Amino acid sequence: MIIDSDCVYIHRLGLDDPEPGFDVYRNMAYTALNAIDLQLPSEGTILLKPNATVLFPPERRVITHPGFLAGMIDALVEKGVTAERLLVAEGQSGENPAGGYTWVGAGYTPMLSSRNVPLFVMNGVETRPVDVPGGVVYQQYPIAKAVTDCAFFLNVPLAKCHNLCCTTLSVKSLMGILTSPVRHLCNEQEVDQRFSKDLWRLTETGLSLFENRFYHKLCDLVAALRSLKIPRLCVIDGVVGRDGTGFNEGTNYPLGWTLVGENEIHVDTVGTYLMGLDPLHTPYLKFAAERGLGANNVDSIEVIDLTTGKACGRKVLDTLLPKKPLMPIARSHDGYYARFRADGSVVPWNLDRVNSQRQSDGMEIMAT
Repeated sequence: MIIDSDCVYIHRLGLDDPEPGFDVYRNMAYTALNAIDLQLPSEGTILLKPNATVLFPPERRVITHPGFLAGMIDALVEKGVTAERLLVAEGQSGENPAGGYTWVGAGYTPMLSSRNVPLFVMNGVETRPVDVPGGVVYQQYPIAKAVTDCAFFLNVPLAKCHNLCCTTLSVKSLMGILTSPVRHLCNEQEVDQRFSKDLWRLTETGLSLFENRFYHKLCDLVAALRSLKIPRLCVIDGVVGRDGTGFNEGTNYPLGWTLVGENEIHVDTVGTYLMGLDPLHTPYLKFAAERGLGANNVDSIEVIDLTTGKACGRKVLDTLLPKKPLMPIARSHDGYYARFRADGSVVPWNLDRVNSQRQSDGMEIMAT
């Protein structure tokens, strides 16, 4: 099947087990990628970029599962790509052997060694300055040369929630192609300092200026990557999803799907919907749609079943929804709160700082 750049493609299986084995992940990715007639270049590096910023054991569902990457690698080799042309690359927080967070513990080292595929850690590596067309916060980003110089870019995130971004899918995962300190878009950065007195005031979006700028930073990153004109594809590991913060706090839920597509916003819109959340209210997707980077209405995106080749309408997608939404949560002084209210509206991130600013301004505090 030759893909359309605006469509999203889904492969699904019935899954009740929140801890499926390596082979389930491997077979899911292998089958999905094999169903697609990829227009792969005959030479140059094929780079696979997972989400593995903190090297938890794979069953925690904080990182892209090594079995899922294995299935993609096996499918690419079957399509005629030699192992020497493949590279798995990610920028991450560093190994922490005392805490058990290593590439070995994450399952990447043994899987890649068995397939003779190298791992490249994009920390402190050579970068190339890439202009951001229509940049709002950043006019230029330092992107690792391993990415800018590759022949094909495969973005391989997993389906999980995040305290700030709400869902960590294709777009949020792109932060790993940057280098420090710019990579840390979730922090107050040098580029934000001239707004420091106003960062926690609410804006017309109902969110803080800090939060607005974060979502624009993500959109800037998508625009920068697209400007490189590198052939690219997003392949989401949605075998098992995770709610919560994106890190320690969270519960895993069997989802049983993978999504494939070129447009990061379309893929993330469908993925967010299949996690039980409304992409029309998900802030980074709203910002991206307003900037013309893609649609955030699932009804306006054609979703194609990779098994049947037929379009999946809303009724079909609704059969795949979890029993309850995978809810992102954020920390406050008295615990955690849900980022989405029952009416679908979004609670600002870092509510304590928002309310501290509101009190300083003589305004009532905001409840969750």
